[in-house]
Amino acid sequence: MNTRFIVATRLAEANHNIISMTELDKLGIDASARRKWVDQGRLHRVGTRSFSFAGAETTWLTEVAAGVADLNGAGLVAGRTSSRLLGLDWFCDRTVELLAPRALRRRATSATVVSTGRPMSSGDIVIIQGFRTTSATRTILDSALFHFSKSETENAIDSAIRLRLVSEQRLRTQVIARHQPAINGSRILLDALVDSGGESRLERRFLALLREAGIPRPMTQKVFRQGTRFIARVDAYFPGNLVVEVAGHGTHATRWQRKLDAQRQTELTLLGNRVVTFTYEDVSGRPCWVVAQIRRALSRAA
Repeated sequence: MNTRFIVATRLAEANHNIISMTELDKLGIDASARRKWVDQGRLHRVGTRSFSFAGAETTWLTEVAAGVADLNGAGLVAGRTSSRLLGLDWFCDRTVELLAPRALRRRATSATVVSTGRPMSSGDIVIIQGFRTTSATRTILDSALFHFSKSETENAIDSAIRLRLVSEQRLRTQVIARHQPAINGSRILLDALVDSGGESRLERRFLALLREAGIPRPMTQKVFRQGTRFIARVDAYFPGNLVVEVAGHGTHATRWQRKLDAQRQTELTLLGNRVVTFTYEDVSGRPCWVVAQIRRALSRAA
């Protein structure tokens, strides 16, 4: 078998079954040879500058690799695609979105390409499954460029905080510093930060409930330790040693979880805290009652 063909297939296998036109050129496989291989069914064109070999499985990662190859490696995986690679909540479709320098804004590609003139630092880039990908912080900061909806923006922020991929305060500072009202969707990003700091949509709803009721925002995700031993990271902590937890549908599902929850509450109480828990049904179904109980607890602390 042709040696160049073997080398080319191995290169493609290492890149999610995609090889770029530039890589083929470097191997001496010119336009004439490519057309011959395509006619023979050995090579398939995927994008404008990307190819795959016959028999290779086409996956979402193949489509991402093709988009990157179409930009000759000059772009970054970004937007909803980087959100999915980072493991952020609810990003699971086959969208392929890339961020490219202004010079490549008109380059034809199989992916959706957004151009930017903003500089890219080493801290803005992470490598995931072989792809140069925007970091969680940069992905969120650039979400307006990709027209993220309100729900998508909130999901990206909340899950990135939960996964410890971003610092809420640092993200808040950068968003305010970069805020540009002229960018469509920039207001959505600022609004999404108002009730951020929790680790789930339930916690976001709880924080919004407090804000709407005029109750001062608590400290979120406060860590309690006894010496060097970790005890708990709580959803909300109010002055007067009041700890408030919001429990989703999955909480207390097993005996083991109930045991851990009881131990957690006992240890927090022995540290001098009062622990109050509200369920998903409480926060969603009877918000006025939740607000009343919070006010009652705060008045007792005062």
